[in-house]
Amino acid sequence: MSPRAAAAAVIVAGALALGAGGASAQAGDVPAAPTIISMSLMEALVAVGHPELAGVFAYVPSEQDTVAFADFLLRDRPSLKAFLKKGERDRKAFGVINAWDKDVCLHLVAATAGGGAPLGLRPLSRSQLDRVSRLSLAGGVTLQFLVERRAAEGR
Repeated sequence: MSPRAAAAAVIVAGALALGAGGASAQAGDVPAAPTIISMSLMEALVAVGHPELAGVFAYVPSEQDTVAFADFLLRDRPSLKAFLKKGERDRKAFGVINAWDKDVCLHLVAATAGGGAPLGLRPLSRSQLDRVSRLSLAGGVTLQFLVERRAAEGR
């Protein structure tokens, strides 16, 4: 794991444990033991090149996994770039994106509203913000639907 990814994982886990950003108020306590993560989250981790972070995200309540992943993407710009490419490929090929990915994009838009960024982070570039905004407006479908469409088209 790269030092940047490790630092981002620690920040995500610490933010949830401390209730930063209201995460605790919305989802309750952080799980005492790891839980099974969603397949959409696992697909996103693979797409950004960090499947090893699945163990960290297993401690994130499932209701907050999109918020935590959006936070991770804001802290790791190469991962954000890869995530946006994945969404844009699906949108171009099928006209829709995974609903879970759409939720992540909506959290990214909310976190960077007004051109700002969470404390200690640099704002997204205009180009990145436009890409995130376009994906947040795309239709959202289940991962199963996308997997079936990809398989039908040989992707």
